[in-house]
Amino acid sequence: MSNALPKELSFINLFRLSEHTLEHASWRISDFVADVWECLFGTTRTTIDFRKALDDGSLLTDSKNRELLDSIKRFLCLQTHPALTGSAVLAPTTARMRIALAIATLDYFLLRSDEFQIAKHGFRLVTANDVMGLIAVIASHRSPVRSIYEPQSRILSYLSQVQVSAFDLAQLQRTTPDLFELAEDEQLSLPRDQILVARAWLKLHDCYQPGTSGAVTEYRYRVVRGRVLSEAIGRHVLNDFHFENLQLPGLDVAPSQWFAREMSAVPANNLDEDERPSREYINQYIAVVRSMRVAQQNGVSLFSEQALTALETAPILLKDRTKERARFTTLPFSLANDLLSNSIEFYLEYAEPIVDYYLTLARMGGNIHAMAAPIPSKLAALGVVRWRSNAITADEFFGQLRRGECLFNMLEVLYGAIAVLVNTLMARRVSELEDLRADSIVEEHGAYFLAFNLRKANVLEHRKRTLRPLPTIAAEALKLLARLSQTMRDLGHQNDGKLFSIPYSAWQRKPPHFGACQPDFTRFFDRFCDYFQTGQDERGRRYYVRAHQLRRNFAMLFFWQGSFGGVEVLRYFLGHHKAQMIYRYVTQAVPGKILRRVMASVAKDLIKAEHPAIEELAALICERYGISLNDLHILPERDVVDYVEDLIKSGEAEVKPEFFRGPKGQEYRIVYRVMKHPAEA
Repeated sequence: MSNALPKELSFINLFRLSEHTLEHASWRISDFVADVWECLFGTTRTTIDFRKALDDGSLLTDSKNRELLDSIKRFLCLQTHPALTGSAVLAPTTARMRIALAIATLDYFLLRSDEFQIAKHGFRLVTANDVMGLIAVIASHRSPVRSIYEPQSRILSYLSQVQVSAFDLAQLQRTTPDLFELAEDEQLSLPRDQILVARAWLKLHDCYQPGTSGAVTEYRYRVVRGRVLSEAIGRHVLNDFHFENLQLPGLDVAPSQWFAREMSAVPANNLDEDERPSREYINQYIAVVRSMRVAQQNGVSLFSEQALTALETAPILLKDRTKERARFTTLPFSLANDLLSNSIEFYLEYAEPIVDYYLTLARMGGNIHAMAAPIPSKLAALGVVRWRSNAITADEFFGQLRRGECLFNMLEVLYGAIAVLVNTLMARRVSELEDLRADSIVEEHGAYFLAFNLRKANVLEHRKRTLRPLPTIAAEALKLLARLSQTMRDLGHQNDGKLFSIPYSAWQRKPPHFGACQPDFTRFFDRFCDYFQTGQDERGRRYYVRAHQLRRNFAMLFFWQGSFGGVEVLRYFLGHHKAQMIYRYVTQAVPGKILRRVMASVAKDLIKAEHPAIEELAALICERYGISLNDLHILPERDVVDYVEDLIKSGEAEVKPEFFRGPKGQEYRIVYRVMKHPAEA
């Protein structure tokens, strides 16, 4: 019937489902019948290998399992079909995520192939209770994918059973004695004897970095998580594993005691103290299961209708097991002010001397620990006396850090300072910062712009490439990192061209002494915060800032200056630009919902201070929510912010700058206006 449509209406066929149309997917390079699919999501290449073992020992790709295999393949293609996505074509990252969710859902059952006799019955033995079991598993932890694959327990279970011959073990102990070093108080994930056997097995099977890839790493030996998982369960699941942040105590071997943070951290968002998964994420998995109904209606047989009746009771199961989407911790104003001030001061004072001296050492070559070139006076005044810390205890290490003794640590602090500076001014996601390269800095007509691919911009098949105004100081900081990166490549040292790929610490004291490791913003921010000893909360936990918190800081400083005044760091920017231009920049750089939250946060502080500019807004909140002014002043700060944000969102309150000419030129103040007075409500 679809072939009878006139040419001008042929697009309608995209929304008609059949087995034939479900064999098409724009992200798949390989033919539908291939046993291994080569896939391309934007610029990301990946594979889906269907040659997996089932419970009877056969492979999913064997001829006897062809019907099951084709159903699985069509189900994957369905995830990006317009019948599910609407008229919009998914952005590559979104398409990849949907395929990953579908694969994880299928893998849950493939891991239980024996229980469901999948080789004989496909998924026909799956019942509503089994689907409820899947939903219960993904709702059991903040990371549903970890709940499904249980990567840590599967790796440890697998490694607890591995064996190594006495000959191989003795030979490794002779050739790589540092692999078998264990501190007396070292935390271990397996019995001490088995840890040594597991390390030997991992080394023999090329499951450690650095390995045959030749990449530099800040560990003597670091387990390649995906490779071990592939050994443990890879024969049975479709997933291409990425669990590189998995903790495996006793199996990773650091060059020495690794001092990450000096203190416990204030949670960055409300998820950090809540082990439940987000409702939004769980609903994405439920949507995958629900799509099986669409598949079933069009000849793709996976779960039965009886099994899918579990979807009706899923909301009851999920009650109290999930949490709302995270709201990130808003940093105290004084901390936001100090972060930007310290980042600018450290960059202006030390950035060029640190980079220039490191490049001098790189040009000389040899052992960087020797520090063959004289230490410049500026760095000597900072405290630099050696390349890398020789501290044995945490107290000793963080003392050396704040005295500026180690050039490598000062590079870490510098990268943290530039990350704080750029992200405060540009309000970018950390994934966007990680991708920055030299050509991301665009200069046009004397002005700078930052070019990047918008994340979450699901416009047809393309992730939108966009330019955003880049303040000169941020542009100069990024250009300095670009110069470092380019010079290292010119000298023949390993460097992937990413601006935030940080110089290698050369902990092993043998070549290579120079190179770059992948961006690690967690480490950059932690070093920066420990160096400047950022503030603590009432429980003595330090504010270790994260990129998503910095996205609102510059806007907060702007609104605070217009409400309270006294923001010294803004004088740098207000001295170079009119206030109205700064506000235009803020509205361009900061997404609307984040800007609204910032406005509400500053309004909260005015309410707490009983500022006269906020009297009408405070009265509206009291009238709307049935509380007294005294109640408002003692409410938790987050509740007050929520109330103000709701009123701004509904249009009943307005927060905006008012510009005027003053003694110092153009000035501004923030006006808090009630659009509907309480008496009229």
